[in-house]
Amino acid sequence: MDTKEILEIMDLFAERRLTKLTVKEGEFFLKLEKQAPVVSSGTRSDLSQEFLGSEDVNELKPNGQANEVLPEEEEGFLVKSPLVGIYYEAPSPESDPFVAVGDRVKKGQTLCIIEAMKMINEIKAPVAGVVQKIHFKNQDLVQYDDAIMEIKEDV
Repeated sequence: MDTKEILEIMDLFAERRLTKLTVKEGEFFLKLEKQAPVVSSGTRSDLSQEFLGSEDVNELKPNGQANEVLPEEEEGFLVKSPLVGIYYEAPSPESDPFVAVGDRVKKGQTLCIIEAMKMINEIKAPVAGVVQKIHFKNQDLVQYDDAIMEIKEDV
């Protein structure tokens, strides 16, 4: 892995809400960690959307007692990332996205691609249904097991 690739990974890591990232390629090993932000006071409406879903985020009530902030309930079938990489919504910058919210998808249909170490990995729909929510923007870094999107499964 060359210096340019390492710097790109480090820049993406710094920009995202990730707290840990490990990259292995042959004998090369890169481990990045940063401390999660601490919220010391405020209300749920004051919390940035980026903190929701983090297990370590707490809010303080006016009386000083901490309560866990829970993410919104997710509906539908979660399509999870099988690897760490860059999320792409389309096959090329000039192309339309593979899917959009509200689109009906068939089982096995390509939903997106994830690029990992210059390898393109198509993510296919595990179920047929309607795309309810897409959790990432084009070129976002995704982690292993992140929920990429939700599909309301046909019954």
